[in-house]
Amino acid sequence: MNNMIKTVLPVVALAMTTVYSKAQDLNTMLNDAYKSLETATNMGSLMKANNSFNLIAAKWGNDWAANYYAAYSAIYISLQETNPQRKDQLLDQADRFVDKVNSIQPANDESMVLTAYAAYARFLVDPRNRWKKYLDLMNSNLDKAKKANPDNPRIYYLEGIPVFNRPVLYGGGKSKAKPYFQKAKALFAKQPPASITKPYWGEKDNQDYLTKCD
Repeated sequence: MNNMIKTVLPVVALAMTTVYSKAQDLNTMLNDAYKSLETATNMGSLMKANNSFNLIAAKWGNDWAANYYAAYSAIYISLQETNPQRKDQLLDQADRFVDKVNSIQPANDESMVLTAYAAYARFLVDPRNRWKKYLDLMNSNLDKAKKANPDNPRIYYLEGIPVFNRPVLYGGGKSKAKPYFQKAKALFAKQPPASITKPYWGEKDNQDYLTKCD
């Protein structure tokens, strides 16, 4: 019995070490790719970061964070792209990863927020013809996310953007949007220290919108 225990324990320890090492490798790669995305200054460097996320998602196909950031980067880049066709191509790519994210962790509020973010990006490609479908999809997912975790700051940040851009005549404008960004700011301040496995994006952009509201 003692000999069996002596044999099993090293095997278990090796397995645990291997799992930990793989997780560390994934986190390091995600952090590096995210830093590249944040510091990119042109479309070439943005796409290089996006390619890194795609390779990570291909290697860790069933990992939530790997698929999350592959989707997030494509959405983020679509908002910088000026060509409508290219925007949609990026969002087609994003949607595949969004679907994977939702299949892995459908009850995660960040999955719902990501789905809302993708829908908003689709709306922006052709607002006149897409507002009904994609703003409805955006709002329904933000509502679900709010029920799952009302303290997620990205919910209120995303809620505020369409209000900010909507004409005052139709219930929008700076004064109407400001409370959303203020609430998001307060919740961003309460976020735990940044960890790539727990999304923390949006704080800087939220502050930019809040500044525009003053």
